[in-house]
Parts: sequence; C-alpha cells; structure tokens
Amino acid sequence: MGIDKKTIKGIANLASLKLTPDEEKLMEDQLGRILDYMDILGELNLTDVPPTSHTLGFTNVTRKDKEGKCFDVSVVAELAPEWQDDHVVVPRVV
Repeated sequence: MGIDKKTIKGIANLASLKLTPDEEKLMEDQLGRILDYMDILGELNLTDVPPTSHTLGFTNVTRKDKEGKCFDVSVVAELAPEWQDDHVVVPRVV
C-alpha cells in the first residue's frame, strides 16, 4: 500500500513528535511494510470463521437483581465518620 511523507508528517504532528528527515524515511518504510502486511491479512477468506470476543471462552456470571432489606439510614449515619443532610460527607476528589 505504501505511505507518503505528508501522512508521516501528519502522524508525527498528532503524536507531537519531531522527526528528522532520516527518521521520516525510516517511519515511511516501516509503516509501509506494516500496511502491506495488513493488506495480505485482508485477503484471507474468513467467511466460516466465527467472531471471537474472548480467546479463553469465559462467560460473565450474573445473578438476577432481588429486592431486599436496605440499611436503616440511622445505622449508616452512626457508622459514617461525618454525616450531613442524610448524606455521608467525604473528602472532595478533583
């Protein structure tokens, strides 16, 4: 596929990289080879290959939500180091 110098300079700019002309040439060659390899992979016939979301076959174990007894607000207020207007007061996180 190849990649041109203008694209290399654009990518370097997005990555905040300052490339020398030699480094630009090196990146042009290396990224060109990577894109050529992606073209080869794109030619594969993957029609009968099922999509894979996880290579190990794990499934998420979940449970149904069940309504249950909640904590009494007065109990929570007693456990909280600081309580104000029916809320636990915590340090500000910025």
